[in-house]
Amino acid sequence: MTAAQRQHIGTLERGLAVLEHVGARQEISTNAIATQLGLSRSAVYRIVNTLKELDYLEADHVTGRVRLGARMVELGVQAMAATDLHKAAPQFLSGLAARSGETIFLAVPDGDAMVYVGKDRGVNAVTLHCQLGTRRPQHATSLGKAWLSALPQGERVERVARMRLDRLTPNTIVDRGVLLDELDRTGRRGWAVDNIENEPDVGCVAAAVRDRTGRPVAAMSIAGPAARVLARAAELGPLVADAAGTLSRRLGHIAPAG
Repeated sequence: MTAAQRQHIGTLERGLAVLEHVGARQEISTNAIATQLGLSRSAVYRIVNTLKELDYLEADHVTGRVRLGARMVELGVQAMAATDLHKAAPQFLSGLAARSGETIFLAVPDGDAMVYVGKDRGVNAVTLHCQLGTRRPQHATSLGKAWLSALPQGERVERVARMRLDRLTPNTIVDRGVLLDELDRTGRRGWAVDNIENEPDVGCVAAAVRDRTGRPVAAMSIAGPAARVLARAAELGPLVADAAGTLSRRLGHIAPAG
């Protein structure tokens, strides 16, 4: 490790220590932070100013004491939402596995991919290559298309415009206009289809999971042999949409009337 890398890690550790110290005391002066943490005042002032610029800290306009800022609140809410998702999801995965008889996946977005974080198997499930932690591109999976379709239209278009559309099977959609049309249909229908687009002989249907703000935070899918799953798409699509909607309500989402 270089001296620059060691210095960067040291700065990061001090910044995290400042955030934790402020969080534990709710409001505190910068001088008090330096004294209580045993750091130089100049170093703490630099750290605090940087954190204020990034909205991780904010200063009281009268006393000048600092407290956690809006960005820390956002991160806290996101962390709680993720925790709620992982705690709540297993019962919905197992219920969907029992009703469908197939393999059920839960995945969360990471960049232009979906990462598999939950799994359950029904009585007719076959062995699939996707294990927990596996990443798959959004454009080629029902999970990814379900998540993308639940985004605000402007954000959806922007994401599709910059993502790589690699061809994984002869059926993979690699044209941006075609993909956007497919996402529009998915949004209107309420569930997405993977028509053998990610791996040979595998078909899936999926629906987005939303948090209390209405933001899509995950997607749930039913996966299995393409001939079997795609033949049942009209049955399994609404089934996964209902399960994802129920999980969304468990996370605090209230669907708009109509």
